[in-house]
Order: sequence, then structure tokens, then C-alpha cells
Amino acid sequence: MSRVDFGVLYNSETCRFHLNNFKNLDSKEWGVYGDPTYFLKFKHPKNVALLHWPYPADPAFGELVDQIYNDCEKIFITITEVHRPAIEFMQTYDRDKIVYYIAGSVAVPLQHAELRLYHDWFHTTSFFYKEYLPELLSRIEYKTPKEHAFDVLLGRKKPHRDFAYNYVQKNLRGRDYIMRYFNNVEPILYEDEDHWTFEQRGVRSDGPKKWTVETIEYYGHRMSMSQVLPVEIYNKTAYTLVAETSAENFYTFFTEKTAKPIIARRLFVMIAGRGYLAELRKLGFKTFDGIIDETYDTIENPMERYEAAMQQVDWLCQQDQSVVLEKVLPIVEHNFKVMMTTEWYYNFNNDLESRFDAVLQQEQN
Repeated sequence: MSRVDFGVLYNSETCRFHLNNFKNLDSKEWGVYGDPTYFLKFKHPKNVALLHWPYPADPAFGELVDQIYNDCEKIFITITEVHRPAIEFMQTYDRDKIVYYIAGSVAVPLQHAELRLYHDWFHTTSFFYKEYLPELLSRIEYKTPKEHAFDVLLGRKKPHRDFAYNYVQKNLRGRDYIMRYFNNVEPILYEDEDHWTFEQRGVRSDGPKKWTVETIEYYGHRMSMSQVLPVEIYNKTAYTLVAETSAENFYTFFTEKTAKPIIARRLFVMIAGRGYLAELRKLGFKTFDGIIDETYDTIENPMERYEAAMQQVDWLCQQDQSVVLEKVLPIVEHNFKVMMTTEWYYNFNNDLESRFDAVLQQEQN
């Protein structure tokens, strides 16, 4: 049986990009379709689909999976925006033929579908500083005490960020921190520094921005605003409070919010779901238990967990920065190395290619 008799459906240009990046398999030999109607019309002996889960969630995506499921050997679904609707979709479509690649983890294992890793945000955030302008990182003074203890850059309004904001306002008056929060406002980015502070050097914007995921030109390269390291803020502060995108207990979502302080070699305190730090350690990173009390990561109740995390922020604000920075140096150097040397994209794409090849080998036998 010829490999031309292999049919592949994709639903986004990103999926087509993944196919084109296979090292050993040539997708030009296959029947590759962006339209499910044509995909099903041409009766290939073996079919697979490579799909990207849409964000925001779209019911039509489930209808697409239902439409093609019986005609496919495997359906590979990448999820780079790991939110509650995505997890609910995975639980609903927990089927034998499906392999999910997600930028995080789930607390309760799937029963039938397979779960694999695709840390897209770690890859895309580190890629610029690794491949294009690594010298920018030399501007970050991570070994020396700073004017302020913490950066508290909270972003858009969410309940766990409300908690952090209110805690700082109530309990950390007189402490040294830089805090920005959209809270109840909808700022035009770059025009409202009371709620949003952004790196200015090297940035060219093509107009007002409302969302931090929108792209700008940074030293000649297009990238999401949210992935630009705030070097000026980092050089004024010693540590980072990370209020992750999600604070749910039943899944984790690793984003650029975590990648940035790691790339900048900083101690961070995490406001996220239970077990977030434990999942991070599974990827090879180290956290800061022994320097601060990270048992907050084990607390089930969200408000109690946030409270315990913020108490570590308060405690650090009262410590001698030079002592703390010396203690964390081996950890932040280790984390930087893991972030910058792990082949996040290659590991995903190589795994994906091997699974395509396994279907092809079954085809030939």
C-alpha cells in the first residue's frame, strides 16, 4: 500500500505547520485536507486528523470530531489554551482513538484517550530569547538587591487576582512592591500606566492594544505582548508574584506568566491551583521550599492557599534581599537552564511524528 493512500485532516495553519516540521516523514506524499468534506470524500485506506482545539470554545469542534471519528485511525488534538471548557471537552470526548497534547496536566486521568505534553507557551516565550536576541537577558540584574521587593503584575481581573490585589492593599502597606492590576477598568495598553506597565525599549506597536495576547514588534520580531520580559520592572524588584491564568485545582495550565520569571532567573511565589508547583517540578524545575514555605501548594481550599502564598510574599518583603538572593541563586540558574535548553517544541513534534509513523507502519503490515 502506497503512503499516498494516507489521508490527513487539519483544521488550522498551526496544524499544517506541525506537519511540515516532521523530520523523517514527508506530508507531501499524503492526501492532506483542510476541509472535512473532501477528507471524507476521498476514501483513503487509513486516515488521521490533527486538530487544534479552538479558543474560545466552539460547539462545532465537537461536531467535527463526531463527523470524522469512525473514519480515523487516530485523532490528535492540540490544546494550547487549557481552560475549564477545554478540560470539559476532554472529559466528554474521552475516547480510545484520541490523543490530546496539552500545555499542562489534569488531576484526574482520562480513562480512554491518551494525554501528552505540548508546552507551547514555554516554547514560544523562551524561543525569542534563545534564538533571536539572547543578549537582552544580560540586561537583567538578578543577583543584586533591588529598590523594591516584589513585582505584582496581575493583569486582567480574575477572582484569585482580586485576592492578591486586596491582600497587598490591606496587609503590605509600607512594603516595597510594584503592583499593577486592570481590576474593574479596561485600559488601552500603553496609555494607562496606573493599571499596566510594559517594556518600552525595542517595541514598535501598530496601534492601541486591548489584550495582552495581541502581537507587537519587538526588536524586529512579532511576538505576543504578554511574552516580553519586563526588564525595567525586573531591575527594580527582587522577586515575582505570579498570578497564573488559571487557579483551578483539577488541572494546571503552564503559560508565559511562569516562563518569564524563570527566564529572568527570579524567585517566584505562585497564585494558582493546588499542586501547580508539584507539576512544575515534574518537568525538571526546582522551586523554593526550604527558603520559603511552599506548603501553600498543597492546600485544597483556594482562599486558604492564596492566603498562605501571600504570607510568603509578606515574609520575603521583610527579609534581607542579599541573603535571599544568594540562597536562590543555584535554583534560579538551574531553572533557567531547564527552560532554555529543553526542546519543548521538538519533544512535542517528534512524539507526534512517531505516532503518525506508527499508523503508517500498521498500514503497511
